Amino acid sequence: MDLSEYAVMFVFVAIMGAGLPGLGDVSLIAAGALAGEGKLNIWVVLVTAMVAWMVGSVAGFAIGAHGGRPLLDHPGRLEKNRRKLLAKGDRAFGRYTFVASATLPAFVSGICRVRFWLFLLGALAAGIFWIGIYVGVSYFLGEEIAKLVGKVGTKALIALIVLMVVGVSIRAGLSKWRASRQARLAEQDPPKVAAA
Repeated sequence: MDLSEYAVMFVFVAIMGAGLPGLGDVSLIAAGALAGEGKLNIWVVLVTAMVAWMVGSVAGFAIGAHGGRPLLDHPGRLEKNRRKLLAKGDRAFGRYTFVASATLPAFVSGICRVRFWLFLLGALAAGIFWIGIYVGVSYFLGEEIAKLVGKVGTKALIALIVLMVVGVSIRAGLSKWRASRQARLAEQDPPKVAAA
């Protein structure tokens, strides 16, 4: 058993936990398949992957909290679009904090100033889900099946995010419509003054 395989997996999974693109999912699939063949210890793989995920998630959160907002909220090119994006993110995290923390990259939670303990719960849930999917399936069924399940899992996650955005948009649209309707009704029906 070579420690370098665990170390490489740790680095890639930490990068994935931070929300950055990389080879985290591939390394989890490979580690699960190697554990299934008896070349790696499944418990060491799971613990190492979970620790790496949480370390990466906390690092991503810290980067977002300390430097992410200024990168998006400054004068210059595309300023209006960047600030709109921040406002939308703040509203989404205000209403669906746990779900957003579990489904969006860790640095976004930091940018939106999610309460740290709530972020940790979301990151833990996401880590258990993704690590369980990739390592578990490749351990029991082999690498090819794990890749297929990983693609379906990604599609399900994207569908969940799309549903959240649609729900938030519908709710915002209904609120706007109600407010304009109440304003029109108020203009049409001025308050009656009692006769003296």
